[in-house]
Amino acid sequence: MPDYLVVLQGAWVVKKARSIDDAMNIAVAEAGKRLNPDLDFVEIDVGSVECPKCGEPFKSAFMVAKMALVGLIFEMKVFNADSEEHAARIAKYEIGKRLQRIPLEVIDVVKLG
Repeated sequence: MPDYLVVLQGAWVVKKARSIDDAMNIAVAEAGKRLNPDLDFVEIDVGSVECPKCGEPFKSAFMVAKMALVGLIFEMKVFNADSEEHAARIAKYEIGKRLQRIPLEVIDVVKLG
């Protein structure tokens, strides 16, 4: 059975952030705390979105009144899955179980090897 790299996107709310950079750092740190130690191999990063006007990518974080919404990217390797769909379900289940009430969406599934 093949191995897969599954990429998920999640929406993280940060309260009382002082700046966009602060909000992004807090979001990554809080997500890391919830995933560790069980899923310490999951890579966490701030996602990026494309500007609808100019097409340039920018960090997916939005802040109003010291409250921010940060788009996080989670990458997880899934071993011995039956298919891409099976690998995506495994990753979404394992990450979602630890990040309750955080909406997750599968962005990409890549077969390894």
